[in-house]
Amino acid sequence: MENVRISGLDNIGFGNLDGLAGTWTNNTEKGLYGYNLIAVPDQQGGFTLLVDQYYETLVINKIAATTPNRGLNGKIAQLPTLQYQTQINKQADNSLMHVENGFWELVDKDSNNGNDIFRIANIPHGNALLAMGTSSSILGGAPVFDNSLSAVPVGKIPPGETSGYTDGYGFPLKYADFSPRNPNAYLSNYLAGQIKAGRQIKESVTLKVSTQNNGGINNIFSVDMNTNTTQFDATFWLITYSDNSRELLYSQNILITFPVSGGKDGLFP
Repeated sequence: MENVRISGLDNIGFGNLDGLAGTWTNNTEKGLYGYNLIAVPDQQGGFTLLVDQYYETLVINKIAATTPNRGLNGKIAQLPTLQYQTQINKQADNSLMHVENGFWELVDKDSNNGNDIFRIANIPHGNALLAMGTSSSILGGAPVFDNSLSAVPVGKIPPGETSGYTDGYGFPLKYADFSPRNPNAYLSNYLAGQIKAGRQIKESVTLKVSTQNNGGINNIFSVDMNTNTTQFDATFWLITYSDNSRELLYSQNILITFPVSGGKDGLFP
């Protein structure tokens, strides 16, 4: 068996992941923030809907050596790898909301059930996830946003446990430009505004991953029993304009189940 490791960034092709490398931050001077939405137990038998603006610092670096995956017959798959770390703060008071680190990697889709990328993430709550998916590129055109995505709760809600769970999902909204019923509209409307202002798109890269694609989530015991995270879906859109400036937009949807009265038998999403 031959062990081959490619080193030096000049020798590594990162495919559609290439443009991810860099430091990404919100343009807060122009009032551009992300939105985080979640309905959480209020410790009194009901739920509270939290919708907050946030700003983020996302750092993604190319690793100057591929990651070798050894297989049968002496074959070694060399995986181009990017490492990332992110920190998210609430806009209202600058308090820390989220930290995370992990990897984006490129794989051979013929050997991975049609998937050509995957993402590994580690979250201090006690979660670790693997999400696989696909990448695509459009030259000279805008990406397609999934406007069917909704953040309205799903699943059977037991009687007596609905207080606050669906409150706040209708009108009036806390933020005029963000709707829980169509969260991706915030991104598509923003990009439409950029195009209307005269910015021409040179290339759009879409990176779409899900734990449903031969991936999964592992949680520590207390997370499983109280806020069990069961599914993670994410889509990143990397936009390159005609002046070679770039923007990164993304949307993530996480399915969490909560216990009705303690224990996993009463979980509902």
